[in-house]
Amino acid sequence: MSKVKSPNEKKALSLKRDRRNTYGENPAASRKGIRRGKQRSHMGERRAVSQILSHLREGAGESDAEEADVRAKTKLVERKHKAFKKSPDSPLGVVIKRKLARREKLSQSQTDGPARVDLKIHSEGVFETPYIRAFHKRTIMFHLRYRINAHVWGANKNKGKLVRAYERKEAARWREAILRDAPLLKGFFTEEPQWRERMLRWCEKVLAVDSDSDKSR
Repeated sequence: MSKVKSPNEKKALSLKRDRRNTYGENPAASRKGIRRGKQRSHMGERRAVSQILSHLREGAGESDAEEADVRAKTKLVERKHKAFKKSPDSPLGVVIKRKLARREKLSQSQTDGPARVDLKIHSEGVFETPYIRAFHKRTIMFHLRYRINAHVWGANKNKGKLVRAYERKEAARWREAILRDAPLLKGFFTEEPQWRERMLRWCEKVLAVDSDSDKSR
């Protein structure tokens, strides 16, 4: 039975004695890695000694055998100093302090930095948003790749009228924002200029297909 009765004492001892694995691997990988590390060290020691002793021949003299024995023992000591050693896990108290410091640093950076603006790319006026690389680049790249890599159906395909009208509206909206250098797209295309021409070609292609389909009706 534990002699420590006070909750504060129990908590202090837990923070001091309990350990947490902070190496960066899951417990199963750590257990396997420790065994393999020790195995590689032992194999290296045996290999180093066998390489020295392999030069001895059956007719070797006593002096050669003594010299090889001294070299083998010296090599074995050197290998043991460089052998794998298991590092202890970090105390629970240290781990908690690191986590709290990291959270405080993250919250401070978010407070001091520019306010995050979640892009609703389909809403009106979104292209007037000032471009912030950390918040907007990934979203814009996703929409550009989705539209450019999407298959533009021809006039002879059975495509719904609502889908065609939506694509035409989006293509016209994107082209207008690109040509007038809207703040959001201007900042993005300054970093990624190759996407400007690709997106313009997509807009022209969508509008051309829709206009041809209207004429054929």
